[in-house]
Amino acid sequence: MPRFISTLSAIMLGLGCFVGIGNAANFSDKSIGISIELDDEFVEQPQRRAYRIFSTPDNSALVLIKPVHELSLYDLRKELKDGGWEDDGISLDVTGNDKTAQVNYGSGVLVPVQGRVGEYKVRGVFGGFSGYDDQNFLVIGVARPDYWNERRQSIEAMFDSIGFIAIDYSEMIANWAYRLSGKSLVPLNPVARGPLVPQPINLCSNGTVASEKPASTQPAPPAPQQRVWNGYAWVTAPVAPMMRPPARWSIEPIRGKPTLLIRVGQRPQEFVLEMEADQLLVNGRPYVINENTLCQ
Repeated sequence: MPRFISTLSAIMLGLGCFVGIGNAANFSDKSIGISIELDDEFVEQPQRRAYRIFSTPDNSALVLIKPVHELSLYDLRKELKDGGWEDDGISLDVTGNDKTAQVNYGSGVLVPVQGRVGEYKVRGVFGGFSGYDDQNFLVIGVARPDYWNERRQSIEAMFDSIGFIAIDYSEMIANWAYRLSGKSLVPLNPVARGPLVPQPINLCSNGTVASEKPASTQPAPPAPQQRVWNGYAWVTAPVAPMMRPPARWSIEPIRGKPTLLIRVGQRPQEFVLEMEADQLLVNGRPYVINENTLCQ
């Protein structure tokens, strides 16, 4: 029998055949806030890009879990109704009416689907789930059409078991902090010109932000003077400049998204961070990560 899981990996994820890393029953992932019970036969595969992947040993059935941000179930229903679901080698059409998923501390929607994963036909269920504490994810459970009747009950039971758990952001924060500490985030091919060009963000390993001082062709202005009493007489002395504390940076989960927070002044600046394949996106715009030469 052809193995659609390897085709999924080649077309959707760009990888070779999978080797299972563990039994998937009673699976939970605190990084996205999901708890799910899969049939004992499903085996967890190595995570690829945004997908958690599970398959049966004979590769007749497949479960995919994909975390998303700011999921609107209303918009998802409309998108599925209007055009189905398309995503990196997955093409699914809705074959019936959607229904509300019964899940505590959030809501969900389920729709029957059929289509293709890679080059192979599948049937199954597509689900979107949104929790009250920023848990948002999609779950796809499919099987080859000739195995659907055999797998249907276990896949539907899997969807019934889905629940929300508290998200632990510590690993996400640590990974982003390690990736960016001591680096410069430089905009890639900015479209703006002049003063509107976004500037590099220089993140020092001590938690401060370094600013690149523009070269000045003008002589420095004379230091302001003041009259002070030195204990014996009034004298003129330069005014001591007020030292502004340096801006500081940290990674925070804001609305469930990893966000670079730069605190300077009264209002911090927020930069939403994403990785699209190997491309860093900062507030949706492409950036590159360079070595930082400004930090002391």
